[in-house]
Amino acid sequence: MKYYVLLTHLLFYAFGFCQIAHYNQFPSLAPKHLLDDKLTDISFAFSMRILESDYNGPLIRLRRNSDNQEQDFFCASNDIVDITAIDAWRGSAQVFVVIWYDQSGLGRNAIQNTPNFQPEFITSDPTRPYFVGDGANDRLDVNTSIQTLTNAGINGTVFITAYATDNNQFTFGTRQPANNRNRWSVHLNWTDDFVYFDSGICCDAVRRASNTNNEWQQFSFVRATIVQSIRKNGIILESGNYTNGRCTATNNFGILYSNGNNRNFADNRITELIMYRMEVTGDQLTETEENQINFWNI
Repeated sequence: MKYYVLLTHLLFYAFGFCQIAHYNQFPSLAPKHLLDDKLTDISFAFSMRILESDYNGPLIRLRRNSDNQEQDFFCASNDIVDITAIDAWRGSAQVFVVIWYDQSGLGRNAIQNTPNFQPEFITSDPTRPYFVGDGANDRLDVNTSIQTLTNAGINGTVFITAYATDNNQFTFGTRQPANNRNRWSVHLNWTDDFVYFDSGICCDAVRRASNTNNEWQQFSFVRATIVQSIRKNGIILESGNYTNGRCTATNNFGILYSNGNNRNFADNRITELIMYRMEVTGDQLTETEENQINFWNI
């Protein structure tokens, strides 16, 4: 018995507490997280929880506005970023996102070094922490071209857990400044209460679907070679052939705005954002959706 206890303690210190919080005792002690077997063709993986069992870095770097000090924060025993530690560190100060760390292994962190542009991080709900944009200039930048994050400006899939709001906003993506129609981006939602997905030259007939506001939602935006789909909570809202041509912009990817043109900043709340440079289908599609819905209680 004492050898079993010793082994358990060794595993604890070897892998980190949050990494083994939800392991299955049989047949293995190996932890299981959403992306453990889903890293093929991944572009980036951002979340307020651990997504991949081999990832042992911080989830987020925050700045407190009382003295502008910055600090990295890791996950707690529930796999979610350690809200208790954040609240203890910030005291009565507000905190803002400096880095949202990429868990894909590719190092494509979402960064904002300018304090005035940093979205605020909210800790009031420890089961679903998030950051929120001000709709004026807050944003995070992923310094990688949309041509790399997608398959040459065409194929790609985004899974997002976010709070939909009604604003003339870009929730994420990119667009070419010289040609605003050349884009790979999403509005969640626009002022007409529709969610929009442009995976190429705007504006195609299959780009939009009616959507509710002021609630947490799980969305999947899937672009195949020809067909694109908008899915909400595992249900197809819109699907069909996207015929207006591929995105040829080379701009980097933006969160809370569409990089390449500093207009239409979003006031969405965002908890998780995962992207692939391929059309995700089958079990991987449904398992990812179900996992996001269940874990974040959507």
